[in-house]
Amino acid sequence: MKRMSTFLLALIISCAASSGGGWALPGMAGAAVWAGMASPPVVPAESDLTDCPQANDFLLGQGEAPVGQPAPSLSVRCEGGQVVVRSNGIPGFDFVQVTPNALRAQSYTWRLPAEPRMAARPTDVPLGGPSAVAVNGLPIFGPTEAPHHGYRDPVLDELLDYCNGHTAPGGVYHFHARPDCLFESTKGEVGLVVGYAFDGIPILAPWVCKDGGCAEVLEVHSSYRLKERTYGATITNAWDAHEYVEGLGQLDRCNGTTLADGRYVYFATDTFPYFMGCYAGEVERQNLQRGVGGGGPPPGRPPMRGG
Repeated sequence: MKRMSTFLLALIISCAASSGGGWALPGMAGAAVWAGMASPPVVPAESDLTDCPQANDFLLGQGEAPVGQPAPSLSVRCEGGQVVVRSNGIPGFDFVQVTPNALRAQSYTWRLPAEPRMAARPTDVPLGGPSAVAVNGLPIFGPTEAPHHGYRDPVLDELLDYCNGHTAPGGVYHFHARPDCLFESTKGEVGLVVGYAFDGIPILAPWVCKDGGCAEVLEVHSSYRLKERTYGATITNAWDAHEYVEGLGQLDRCNGTTLADGRYVYFATDTFPYFMGCYAGEVERQNLQRGVGGGGPPPGRPPMRGG
């Protein structure tokens, strides 16, 4: 990890979907590891937690807001079967500008299914724009960038800051890979939630228990690999440059798996696709707004990409 900040727990969220069999996971770790704080204080929730049982996941930071920008804001409520996350898009860690786009405050309202449902078949994550929300209320984009350059991989192109994010046109700060700076450590942290996909399924740090007592932990890996030894040698599109190989890692095409307790979860892996490879659950479509830092997938695109 390159850099850390100190975080406050803001509100309590934790979603899970059901399927069958898999690794052991002793519940969501949530508040286990915040940067600089052994036990962060709980901020009272805006709604009855018995009606919003997702626990210890969303958090605000105490980094320095850029001059002229408001302090980070974040609220979470459960309303009408949805987890509603509102954020002004300002990072709660020290912002470092690495693109020509100056940071600007936003007005986000993310709506996630409170009880995720598995879809009849997987669907693509957007080529541009938000595909998930991190636990600090900021958007997560997919593993592609720059449509005018053929949707390249911003991680392999080294276009990201120390927290694996940067600003898009319109000043939209977003992550393309695991935001490790939000936590003191993610290594070995079983059940640590780093974000939620727009189908309401949690995205975890890539560690699971090898046994029921969790005496040993295992890092899980993506099952995608580069087709060429050197990225961009002849293939520049990030999806075309990678292929899914069943059994190469421990995760499926969507970069997730079903745990021993029946919950399906995604993992934020070190390598492509970094978050989700596709959506396994039913997506809350209103989150896929065109024009939010790049917009959704172009119309007429096939429903699933090839491996």
